[in-house]
Amino acid sequence: MRRVPTLILSCLLLGTPAASAASKGEAAPSTAPARDSVTLDSLPDEDGVAALLWERSTQFTQARIRVDEAQAELTRTQLLPNPELDLSWNTLPLGPTNPPGLDRLRDVPNYQAGVSQLVELGKRGPRQRSARAALSATALDVQAELRELTYDFLQRVAAVATAQVRLAELEGLAADAARLTELERIRQQRGDTAGLDVDRAVLEEAQLQGQLAEEHSNLSEALLECSRAAGLACVPFSARELAASFLERRLSRTQAPNTEDLPQRPDLRALQAQRQSSQESLTLARRGWVPDPTFRVGYVHDRFVESGNQLNSVFVGMSFPLPVFDHGQASARLASAQAEAAERTRQQLTSQARRDVTALIAQRDALEARRAQVRQKNLPLASSLVGRLEAAVKAGGASLQDLIFARRTYGQLLLDAAQLDLNAYHLSVELERASAAGPRAPGELGSHF
Repeated sequence: MRRVPTLILSCLLLGTPAASAASKGEAAPSTAPARDSVTLDSLPDEDGVAALLWERSTQFTQARIRVDEAQAELTRTQLLPNPELDLSWNTLPLGPTNPPGLDRLRDVPNYQAGVSQLVELGKRGPRQRSARAALSATALDVQAELRELTYDFLQRVAAVATAQVRLAELEGLAADAARLTELERIRQQRGDTAGLDVDRAVLEEAQLQGQLAEEHSNLSEALLECSRAAGLACVPFSARELAASFLERRLSRTQAPNTEDLPQRPDLRALQAQRQSSQESLTLARRGWVPDPTFRVGYVHDRFVESGNQLNSVFVGMSFPLPVFDHGQASARLASAQAEAAERTRQQLTSQARRDVTALIAQRDALEARRAQVRQKNLPLASSLVGRLEAAVKAGGASLQDLIFARRTYGQLLLDAAQLDLNAYHLSVELERASAAGPRAPGELGSHF
């Protein structure tokens, strides 16, 4: 009967199906349709994650339109200017005809039909190259956005995995605390221990249950952030081992990023393509002083034969503008400024990326030393101490307070180790984000650059 309050508290904290499943590392039942969710157990590699986000995340609806608009602009530059058809009814007489007596609508007017065609000189090539580079820049910009979202999503998944690992560790500690509380109650009933030790054990168990409730809240928040990043409902890992394996796959990577490949990063390549597009636009603007001729050819049917006009004839002609005032100087200035801005931004981002890689590598090395200390020395020592003290308490050779302190230290080390793993995961992702590594572009994007 004395365990009823504790059992009620446990039921309140862990009684819901979603909470109890998550605390055991099991997936809670999903009510979302399969097409609107992603199961973290079967999460593909980074290339697969990028493809999944590209196909199913609503964030890229407008991105697809941007790429299609750039493709349409390139197609437009590859088309010739449309010819113009000219139709006219000329020499409509006003007043008496000359000579008099002619039918003013049949014997005097002439009818003309002609075709005009603009011929661009030295402009189609630069315009097409500019549009092609602009398409590459747009596709690379979208690839950079997809790359960022992929890394954001993986970091959210890592937070879910860490929360599930911490929950599993806390579940084990809470179960040990419950067994210790029961043991102390039995010993009290036999008169082997004081009621104070029972109260200490009950409080320790309640504290662990409170930590469990808080970690359930952290898991729910991590799942919410994961769903927001993906635009899909995230179904948690079905077991602690799968969550830990997800973290370990990335943490086992030891290869340092190659800073020589930094120019291949999608956002830096996009800036290079923007610069190339602006340079071609500058070439196009500078050729504005070259007049583009318009050639005309047509047929004339003249009814005014009484005056000696030719009944049927053809004509040819040519006209061209005179670039006296506007010969592309404003467009040239804009294109030059855009090219300089793109190049300056690319150089600044490249330098920043090199500094980031150096700093992140130093942080990673320091964190790896801490992880090794905790995993290889502190945790085994704390686990051994708890085991020895637990055996001594059961035998009556040590105080319960010493065991509680040792178990708290061990539990905190377990949670710290999980947090260190998450920090190491984040650093690994940030290293790849700063370098040129990352998922391959989907075929729909990769074909444009």
